[in-house]
Amino acid sequence: MNWFEKYARSDMERIKSNVLRLESLKSRVHDLGYFAIASNSGGFQALGSLVEEQVVRGRPKVLAKLEEALVGENNQKVALDAPVRFQRFMNEAEVLVQAEIGKERRELRELETELEKNE
Repeated sequence: MNWFEKYARSDMERIKSNVLRLESLKSRVHDLGYFAIASNSGGFQALGSLVEEQVVRGRPKVLAKLEEALVGENNQKVALDAPVRFQRFMNEAEVLVQAEIGKERRELRELETELEKNE
């Protein structure tokens, strides 16, 4: 196995791991929208811990949307003050996460194509 194959395989594993982490994030964001309607303060706390995770910190657009849902304009806590609006933010964040998943999968396909060319 040459150096390129080793490098490509490690990248493939990293990308596959990222896709799994992003799919988990998407599921949690989806559930969080409904959870905030049922329990305002619980939704706020769950979002606060979600924003601190590495998978979110590494995605600036997703982080910005979740922080916007965490503390809206005029320093209001959206989950506590407007749970339906909070759910809309979560739906928008879910779309952003899906876009990130698409990017990772596209990168994985390109890497697999590159690996097949070199074999």
